[in-house]
Amino acid sequence: MEINEPPFALLDMGDHEWRFQESDAMDETTGKFDELLERHQGQKELPGALRKFVKAHPDHIDGLHHYASCLGDAGKRLEALAFSQTAVATGLRALPATFAVGRDRLPTGWVQNRPFLRALHGLTSAQWAAGLRQAAISSGELCLALDPEDRMGARFSLISFHLDSARPKLALALFERERYRDMFHVFEYLRAFALITVGKEDEAKTVLRDCCLSSYPQVARFILEPDTARPANDGWGIAIGSEFEGWYYAQQFGFTWRTHERATAILVAETRAIAARNWGRFGKEG
Repeated sequence: MEINEPPFALLDMGDHEWRFQESDAMDETTGKFDELLERHQGQKELPGALRKFVKAHPDHIDGLHHYASCLGDAGKRLEALAFSQTAVATGLRALPATFAVGRDRLPTGWVQNRPFLRALHGLTSAQWAAGLRQAAISSGELCLALDPEDRMGARFSLISFHLDSARPKLALALFERERYRDMFHVFEYLRAFALITVGKEDEAKTVLRDCCLSSYPQVARFILEPDTARPANDGWGIAIGSEFEGWYYAQQFGFTWRTHERATAILVAETRAIAARNWGRFGKEG
């Protein structure tokens, strides 16, 4: 009788850290997936290629996650949610009975854990887009519990979720978690916003002046000028202080600012001088 090896197992690495281990068959499948991405990444054929791949390999976590992302980008929210849920459920089945969330971890320092954590982070977005707000928050908290290093950026998603759910105090509490303190960078804009909504305007203005507007002035520009055309992005990545950076992050949380009249008024007042300098960083011309 043929015995099928499970596609994934978790290896105990000590000190309550675990890492995913692919079976030989799944490792071969991952090789095919990597070739698929290399061949089709950024091309219009990618969604169709991924659809065929997950049909042939329905337990490949990264394939399911990437296909779910394509569906979400296409506005197919419920389908994206279904594939995201399948990707995460596939990974969760590999957790041993002795695994305890809150004690045991799946650090992203082990690269083998990243496909599952990507899928879990993707699930938070899919749940939120489908209107499952509390489920999205729970998935985000699970992501942080499994991977305290948070290389997936779940803390950023959670802050946005809390603010969009009118829970600014929960957002501020996340900013103050010892592990993540001073690690929010451009998302300090959301700290300033949360402080305004709870009546701490002077503290919010300090955050705006000392962090947001000194390092990321273009974000404020595109929050206040949402109809400005998308600027060009030169080179790889996102240059700090660039117009594209401002546009990119304003797309993520600018709407949150614009829905609050007092917050918008404060941002306008705090940016008058920097707007007159063409939105340049550190007092420089843009």
